[in-house]
Amino acid sequence: MSTYIQKTEKTIYKSGTRGKILDKSGKVLAYDALSYAVTIEDKIDSSDTKNSQLNDIVSQTIDIIEKYGDKVTVDFPISLTKDGKWEYNITSEAGILRFKKNVTSNDCKVKDVDYTNATAPEMMNYLKNQFFEVTGDVDNDKLLKIISIRYNIYLHSGQKYITTTVAQDVSKETMVAIQENASTLKGVKAEEQNIRKYNDSLYYAPILGYTGTISETQLEEFNAQGKNYISSDVVGKAGLESAYEDYLQGTRGEQKVFIDSTGKVLSTVSEKDSTEGNDVYMTIDSKLQKATYKLLEKKIASILISEIVNYDVNEDAETDDDIHYIPVKKVYSQLVANNVVSLKKLSRKSATANEKKVNKEYKKAVSDVVKVIKSQLNSDKGKVYNDASKEYQEYYDYIYDLLKNDGILLTSSIDTKDKTYNNYVDGKISINEFIKYSIKKNWINIEGLHVSDAYLSADETYNLLKDYIVEDMSSNTSFGKKVMYYRIYDGTIHSSEILMLLFDQNILQEDEQAYSQLQTYNSTYNYSFIIKQIKKLNITPAQIALDPCSGTIVVTDPNNGQIRALVTYPSYDNNMLSGTVDPDYWQQLVEDQSDPLYNRATQGATAPGSTFKMTTTMAAMENDVVGQYETVVDKGKFEKVTPSPKCWIYPSAHGAENVMNAIADSCNYFFYEMGYRLGTVNGKYDSATGLKKIEPYATKLGLNMKSGVEITEREPHFSTESAIHSAIGQGSNAYTPVQLARYVSTIANGGKNYSLTLINKVVDKDGKTVYKKKAELTNTVKASSSTWDAIHTGMREVVTVGTVRKYFTDTKIKIAGKSGTAQENLHRNSHSLFVAYAPYNKPKLGVVAVIPFGNSSHDSAELAKNVIQYYYGELKNKDLNKDVQKQDIKNTTQD
Repeated sequence: MSTYIQKTEKTIYKSGTRGKILDKSGKVLAYDALSYAVTIEDKIDSSDTKNSQLNDIVSQTIDIIEKYGDKVTVDFPISLTKDGKWEYNITSEAGILRFKKNVTSNDCKVKDVDYTNATAPEMMNYLKNQFFEVTGDVDNDKLLKIISIRYNIYLHSGQKYITTTVAQDVSKETMVAIQENASTLKGVKAEEQNIRKYNDSLYYAPILGYTGTISETQLEEFNAQGKNYISSDVVGKAGLESAYEDYLQGTRGEQKVFIDSTGKVLSTVSEKDSTEGNDVYMTIDSKLQKATYKLLEKKIASILISEIVNYDVNEDAETDDDIHYIPVKKVYSQLVANNVVSLKKLSRKSATANEKKVNKEYKKAVSDVVKVIKSQLNSDKGKVYNDASKEYQEYYDYIYDLLKNDGILLTSSIDTKDKTYNNYVDGKISINEFIKYSIKKNWINIEGLHVSDAYLSADETYNLLKDYIVEDMSSNTSFGKKVMYYRIYDGTIHSSEILMLLFDQNILQEDEQAYSQLQTYNSTYNYSFIIKQIKKLNITPAQIALDPCSGTIVVTDPNNGQIRALVTYPSYDNNMLSGTVDPDYWQQLVEDQSDPLYNRATQGATAPGSTFKMTTTMAAMENDVVGQYETVVDKGKFEKVTPSPKCWIYPSAHGAENVMNAIADSCNYFFYEMGYRLGTVNGKYDSATGLKKIEPYATKLGLNMKSGVEITEREPHFSTESAIHSAIGQGSNAYTPVQLARYVSTIANGGKNYSLTLINKVVDKDGKTVYKKKAELTNTVKASSSTWDAIHTGMREVVTVGTVRKYFTDTKIKIAGKSGTAQENLHRNSHSLFVAYAPYNKPKLGVVAVIPFGNSSHDSAELAKNVIQYYYGELKNKDLNKDVQKQDIKNTTQD
């Protein structure tokens, strides 16, 4: 008698190994490693209790994973901020709408409720209570994990037997615990899985990017191109991982089997092995890349400590000609504002005595401010904005932003011509009056506040909003940080207490002597202490996030367009975003005021300042408006137009300058005259004519085009304003460091405009080259030998007799360069730029150094010089490890 066995065919997928990414010498920077992952497959039969059963399984799985110190994967369109608020983490409106449609319907309606414009809190409320039916007392942190896992299971529901990753790279203890609880955790397994790893991630993350589970948009896009991806595949999300996805992605393996009702494999039908992807070799010199990053960080720190002063600064009284000094109290407050020390940790059970003291002072400070705000909101009209102190104006701004960002104040509905609205914008009325008026004008939406009575009077609505504001201010650390800023400034919370938190919260290594000294509450010692920590880079410019805190260096080979180093500071650890995003780390990056996710090398466009003057030189000489040795007398003030721009040396003047002198001395007057001459036809000046004559040379020299790098890059912008100002690199000129790098490389090699590249070759698993990146010559600049001689001689004289000569006396390398400063904000330092090439007679390196808000161009000049010195061995690795040195700075607009 035979027994009938029910069997089902199932396909088991095994990801292919992703190819490696290596530097030019073969050093591995990105690779796949085997690790254990926890996965889940929906094996619960449909019933009224399916949601409950799945939620229980997911919840237990999360508990096991976290019990052994591992982290749960959160891959979801909504995040939880540090203040416990729900927010969308995708910027695309189309992406948010797609998410809403996924969990509602194509018209975003569920039981007559339209979710088209639903806020993140509204969507979480719907998913929790209706879609996934998560019940019980669950805090928001765990709720996010449950809903993220449930959402990804749901996304895979259309494709049978595809698992959802719950946690990656887990410990052996987690793996064993999952196996031991297999009987209750239906569909949950611990299995081997590839995880992407990055060596020395800090130095390469902005170039390499990271990987992640394929998004729905990518899945549709890739498969529409004829590719074969499934919803659980891991793909490149940013950087070269994304740009070279087609080469790096291995082929997925498949095993078709018959299983019984318990999931036991009965027999194998067919099997196809997975394969490895190709290896991508970059043009990057990893030794130079790392050294350049360190040199950049040290230079930024050097500028920073030179600007920090141990006295208060009236920032409102500063002018655009001033160096913007930083009061040290602002540094202390930034340790709080930029999450270097955590306000939330102050109330933890293991808090130190100092943390408890600070927490008490912090709570009282917030309470005192909220009492005043509450009193204002309760008054009939409240305090007129302009009559309030600067501190309370900031608090009123917080209220406005709170209502706007939480979707309560409907800014899209506001009539921007409305008199009352404009009175508030101009500070002529109170926040009370504005809110009450907004209620009257139906600019207020209270749906997200979960009000049971939909028909509230204006007074009831105002009282509801008032309570909402007070509750938020009382608990929200974003508001708390603002209060802390003022209490640190007025001494209510002492700088010693803030600095001790660095030890209390393990930001700094234990130092009993320093901690004891801080307990003396000596402000002079505290100042020297924080300066010392920055000198040693125990506290970095990125952590402080004041001007300057960022920068870029790009190093190229001018003879073929290959990039040897592409550094953007600060950077991040892409291991934490590999495969799946660590939600805590992602939130930390998003909230970091130094913006580490922003690749300044390819996306940070600024005015080029005086580095543009070689373009103007070529335009002027090739249009025969000036000869190589013809002189222009600098009078300090260019009075041929009104208002009259000044040379940087004004009220002095350079006197008679030829074009080489003008480049060397960076004489603005000379180049104003060139812009004027280029725009003058039949004795009449026309700015558009001047711009029309300059632009072709910006393009020929490679400045006014994308650089060619394989990762995301911002479009360049040639100036559309004032030929006279544009001639010195101002106007509306805006170029990224990689575009400046293409430009200086073209100048260095005498006119061959190569497209820049990060890629050398692609090699298959057998070592065969399947793609070789060749130098791409876009054009060759045709200019007279006298023009080239003037440009090259002028750039050489910049460092021998010109604006930065005294900073180049310590090198034997023949370097040519051009400095530049670009002003963006009158209340902040100017951007500091330098472009260079070396050696002068036979260039092998092109270098661009940009320090946003770095003030003096000599800093970027020294930085470029140091990079060249390191490349040629004048600087050694031991020099990179020395403490940062404080430098003398002075007020200057020299560029």
